Amino acid sequence: MQTQTIQLYENRTDVTLTAYILDDSREMLNGRKRPAILVCPGGAYVFCSDREAEPVALRFAAMGYHAFVLRYSVYNKGVMVDPRGELPVDPDSQYPNAMCDAAAAMLCIRDHSEDWLVDTDRIFLSGYSAGAHNAAMFCTHWNDPLIRERFGRPSSDFRPAGAVLGYGYYDWGRLREVSSRDEMARMMGEGVDMSYFGTRNPSREQFITASPALAVTADTPPMFLWTTCGDRTLPSEQSMLMGCALARAGIPYELHIFESGDHGLSLADQASAGNPEQINEDVANWIPLAQRWLTRHFPLDVPTEVGGNPFA
Repeated sequence: MQTQTIQLYENRTDVTLTAYILDDSREMLNGRKRPAILVCPGGAYVFCSDREAEPVALRFAAMGYHAFVLRYSVYNKGVMVDPRGELPVDPDSQYPNAMCDAAAAMLCIRDHSEDWLVDTDRIFLSGYSAGAHNAAMFCTHWNDPLIRERFGRPSSDFRPAGAVLGYGYYDWGRLREVSSRDEMARMMGEGVDMSYFGTRNPSREQFITASPALAVTADTPPMFLWTTCGDRTLPSEQSMLMGCALARAGIPYELHIFESGDHGLSLADQASAGNPEQINEDVANWIPLAQRWLTRHFPLDVPTEVGGNPFA
């Protein structure tokens, strides 16, 4: 495996793409291109979680996919601040920068596709919590003029093939209605609002703009969604809302809601756990479920020859 970290913008050291490129082998794909996955870690748009970054990328790499981790625009370059205090405006973290970072990552992967043997028609995204929101925003806005004009490239260069999204939020307004009932959740929510919108009190129009469940169209790619009923941070209703939006648009999707398990479980096993509560055997089943979904939609181009000599 080859690994390297690329700075996506000359003037931004905080926005990076880390590549995990599987070596080619005459015993396996023998020069054929592989699908790729772009991982967006969560972190409430105030940091990018390590637990939802490399462990996730390596798990997808073990399935045979090239994997990439995007460290996108977050508040104060990821340096933690107390959301209860005064929060200065950070233009770098505000919409649409994080979404456009995903577009920049897609272009980077596409532009290196020959060297890395990436099938550019089968690049999909995977995100968790805020990373799921960012991935879903990109999947519902990849062909917006905003992205096309910012990068000066045709929309076809940004088209994602699909997405695997865990415990995300997809209707920002509905989410705020729930969080406003709990004081701590309200303060945390205001911190996320400050990062993404530059204000503690976004308008209804801003909430709508940042709600991918309200932006699903026939151009939205297929999705695999999962979450837990026990999530105390983001209600499972959010994933249901996204599933319903996909259903109304006729987009293929799969949705799994596990009964137990709190927010932020990532792989839900020891590979991504920061404490014992982040290990949940039932929830860890999302990984083989997602692998079966990916194999249906994005199978590897395995050679059809049987019994060949790799050294011939």
